[in-house]
Amino acid sequence: MPANPLRAALSALAVSGTLALTAGAALAQSPPTLQQYPLSDRVFGPGGAVFPDYVTPTEYGTSFLIGGNGSRSALFAAGTADMNCQQTQVPSIRVLSAPATGKVVIGYGSFRATGIDGGASTLCVGRVAKGLVVSFKGKAAPGERIVLRVTYPPRGAWYDHTVAIPAR
Repeated sequence: MPANPLRAALSALAVSGTLALTAGAALAQSPPTLQQYPLSDRVFGPGGAVFPDYVTPTEYGTSFLIGGNGSRSALFAAGTADMNCQQTQVPSIRVLSAPATGKVVIGYGSFRATGIDGGASTLCVGRVAKGLVVSFKGKAAPGERIVLRVTYPPRGAWYDHTVAIPAR
């Protein structure tokens, strides 16, 4: 009978040693470094805490989209998108000149991209995008215009746009 307890002890030792080796290999894998998986991606990127549905595009590039339907409620619009047509960062729009008889309103919203100011691709033109939408409230004489400066992040590229105000 002494052979059975010895055999059981050796068998248990062999099983625990195999488990330790297997677990050791699994534990040897460390989480990715901040260079491999940057903090911004951990929070905002794929599987991140803020934008869990965001998919990292296979190609690098950002398009500076413009649009607007020409009506007073959406005279002009601007936004940025990656190669999957997902919104990236919101540009800033500054009014350089406008009629004194009305008010220019700039707010966040959706628009149909009709062109690009610059960037990597025209793939997103014709699609709905998100960004800043410019509208005009008040009176304007026929032919009056608004001059806008759109600055796109992160590099600060800027473009000026002159937008005609439609008659009521």
